[in-house]
Amino acid sequence: MKAWAKKIFSIALIAAMALTLVACGGGSSSDGGEGGGEGAKKYAGTTLYMIAEQQTPTESLKKQLGDFEELTGIKVELEMAPFDDVVQKETLAFESKSGAYDIVAAPYQFLGNLVENEYIQPLEPFMEDESLAVIEDYDESDLIEGMWKASGEWKDKIYGVPANSCIMFMAYRQDLFDNEDEKAAFKDKYGYELAVPTDWDQYRDIAEFFTRKKGDKLAGETLDKDMYGVSIMGKRHDAATCEWLNYAWSFGGGVFDDEGNIAINNDKSVKALEYWKDLTQFAPPGVTSVTWDEQTTQIQQGIAAMAIAFNDCAPAYEDPDGSVVAGKMGYAKLPVKEKDAAHYGAWSYFIPTDSKNPEAAYVFLEWFNTPKVQKQIAIDGGFPNLTSVYEDPELDKIPYWEASKEVYAISTTRPRIPEWNSMNEALMLQLSNVLSGKAEPKEGLDAVAKEYEKLLDGQLPITYQ
Repeated sequence: MKAWAKKIFSIALIAAMALTLVACGGGSSSDGGEGGGEGAKKYAGTTLYMIAEQQTPTESLKKQLGDFEELTGIKVELEMAPFDDVVQKETLAFESKSGAYDIVAAPYQFLGNLVENEYIQPLEPFMEDESLAVIEDYDESDLIEGMWKASGEWKDKIYGVPANSCIMFMAYRQDLFDNEDEKAAFKDKYGYELAVPTDWDQYRDIAEFFTRKKGDKLAGETLDKDMYGVSIMGKRHDAATCEWLNYAWSFGGGVFDDEGNIAINNDKSVKALEYWKDLTQFAPPGVTSVTWDEQTTQIQQGIAAMAIAFNDCAPAYEDPDGSVVAGKMGYAKLPVKEKDAAHYGAWSYFIPTDSKNPEAAYVFLEWFNTPKVQKQIAIDGGFPNLTSVYEDPELDKIPYWEASKEVYAISTTRPRIPEWNSMNEALMLQLSNVLSGKAEPKEGLDAVAKEYEKLLDGQLPITYQ
């Protein structure tokens, strides 16, 4: 696995890039706006058809599409749908070669599959075409290199750009951690101070400590409903893979080892799954029905003290109109067993091979990666692709911003090989089986490893992930 595929980017990289920005494309505009000379109207009258997951960054983008049309004369028809619906619609369009979309959003782990099936086209021909450098405020060097490679590079060619670069971190009830009565009770029971956990043993202790029954006291108040130490995403769904891999990587396991051999059922991966299953006793009932949507609701309702969650869920926690814990949350990097890790979960924008307007679609991708657009996405609750926006001091006031920057520095990616979709199906099934008590951790992961051996027959060790 390449080094950048293990760590998406570091704070040092961001700082270095900020000092070495080089004007690309059409150069920067003099007024600091998004800019665009006469060439920006080159494809005026074109309509682009686009599909993306319905989520905060996409909603923010939709609000800005009028600016793009005013600048370029290109209209964008943006279709938004839930995760599974987007994948199904794109699959149908690819396989039927309908040319239904000019721009598609897809999770980065699908990249190898999309390329090997020739569903998407490389961006280099557009990047090298000077006639397409029409968005004045687009600076290619401002894109965070590691993020771009993880989201869009396959076998040394760029096929896409980051669309929504979310990552997993720890969300916790800061108000409960700061309560003097709770701090005293915790120290009395466990013999050490209640603080943000830095290792998984502490995380378990705190999960146990904050699990209470209706009628018990919590921070001086009598509970009118049960309280739980953690929220866990255990449905047979991509959410389960996303959460569990954090533990697996931190415990020293994972999908493949450093040599590219199967590690999904090694001792460290099994220990990670045993740990995760043990945590379920401190989570709300029905963990095998929970994805990120249900987890977000549990946090908003104030019934879970901690969660390993995607940072793009944090704006919902902080929404005073929909969350009883707004202003009460804290955010931090994940605890550690053997190594730091944080699950990178980006979507990417790609231009399908059968797009009817690929050049105009590329102009859109340039505009999407300009500071004005990316900053608004950040303000609305998303996470930007640009060094300059991450370093904007105005964004430091966002409560989850510093923790997000910290975990991006230790982020880790899922495999992006063409077989990953099928591999993930096998993993999701067995994770669900283990959490529901249908299989023991070792038994479940052995079954996953056997399926991987069939899917990867003759390809091991995997040299490009």
